[in-house]
Amino acid sequence: MVIREKPEGEIRFESDNERLRINTPRREFPDVNKVFGTIFKTIIAFVILIVLFSSVKIIGAGEVGVLNEFGRPVTVLYEGLHFIVPIMHHVSVISIQIEKYEAEASAASKDLQIVTTTIAVNYRITPDEDVVMGIYRQFRGSHEARVIQPIVQEVIKANTAQFRAEELISKRVEVKNNILNDLKQKLSKYGMEVLDISITDFQFSPEFDRAIEDKVVAEQNKLRAEYELEQKKVEVQKTIAEANASAISEILKAQGDAQANIIRANAQAQAIESITKQITDPFIKYYYIETWNGELPLVMGTSDIMLDLSTIVDEEQEQTSNISTKAVVSRIGYN
Repeated sequence: MVIREKPEGEIRFESDNERLRINTPRREFPDVNKVFGTIFKTIIAFVILIVLFSSVKIIGAGEVGVLNEFGRPVTVLYEGLHFIVPIMHHVSVISIQIEKYEAEASAASKDLQIVTTTIAVNYRITPDEDVVMGIYRQFRGSHEARVIQPIVQEVIKANTAQFRAEELISKRVEVKNNILNDLKQKLSKYGMEVLDISITDFQFSPEFDRAIEDKVVAEQNKLRAEYELEQKKVEVQKTIAEANASAISEILKAQGDAQANIIRANAQAQAIESITKQITDPFIKYYYIETWNGELPLVMGTSDIMLDLSTIVDEEQEQTSNISTKAVVSRIGYN
């Protein structure tokens, strides 16, 4: 078989038995200049877009930006849209919102008890240009680790040492206020405003916890005993009061009875006096006649001479009896 190629691109296969002809198109290569031009234009457009986006900086609400010119802080940018020069300028964003710093701290109390607590500090950076520039120059965003953390630890240790372990619980509000005031004073020097703190918990050693529980139980028993004693005192006072009331009632009753007797006696005396004034000789004679039963008195006389009329009456009755007897006897004998 023989293969022949013509200049027009036709390839012919020839053999003794048959002949095969294949027509192929001519190859056309793209223009190199056009390709590189398109790529270059695309890169330029991409760079322009990057430059445009890099020249715009948006500062959000609750934030400030520090404008750096080749790494040197120049000014402070507040919230809004700002235009900068790429590469030459760089903006570092700093939050001026209320931030929360939370940490654990261990300290010794006044009675040398180890106390562990968790404290949360709510603070914010004062949105003043000089303050923001100063914080940025000194700390570059690491103010929590370099300032707040050591100051919080120092303040907690200093205030915990002023109270006994049990006072940290009983005087919790006072301890919190002392720590808050100290943090405000120390952090204000760095342009940070402390708004509030939260002491979530005080943890003591297991031995101290048991001692506290025993003390609480003892105090409860004491309070219960005092309450029972007070109850007994109240009962005694109640009994005394009832006895006093009963005695007073008896006294008042006796006084009332005595007063009633006095009143009755006075009334009787007044009645006797009134009757005495009304007794006269005619009234006596009248009263004697009205009350006489028809019998003569057995004794008569004066203070010097007393005459017993009973003997005379007896003699008269005896004589009368004898006369009657004789009369009866003589009548019987006559018959």
